Amino acid sequence: MTAAPSQISMQELTPNLLGVIVRQNNFPAGEIDTVNRTFYSAPRSTKNLFRLFGESGLGINEEILLLDLFDIIKIKFNDSILTTTRRKWLAKGIVSPYCDSTVDKQVILKLSDINLMDPDKYEPEENRQQELFDEVKSNGKAFIAA
Repeated sequence: MTAAPSQISMQELTPNLLGVIVRQNNFPAGEIDTVNRTFYSAPRSTKNLFRLFGESGLGINEEILLLDLFDIIKIKFNDSILTTTRRKWLAKGIVSPYCDSTVDKQVILKLSDINLMDPDKYEPEENRQQELFDEVKSNGKAFIAA
């Protein structure tokens, strides 16, 4: 059995910035800042909304979401910037049933779920542990685990 060809390609734009293109339609999906671990999605508008699940949502290519190169997602949507985490998109998103050789496989997240309302729940574990360490350190308290 052969592996399916990749739906995306990446190109180095600068030493810390990767351009991401969806091959099916040569769509420039966005850029990944590898230092800040942020995916800056291509700008979107209301014409890009999916209305599949009773509420409007936006899609990101599944292969992009599976890249372990970023933690934060930022999307310019109309006149605002939507921000969420890759983990949240994967945890709460729904894979679109509409994909074939001409339409890339996307994970759709409802607009109401995109902005960070509960970032701690979706933040990488190592970041939460560092924050706890910093909090204990700043309080001048130390504890010993039994």
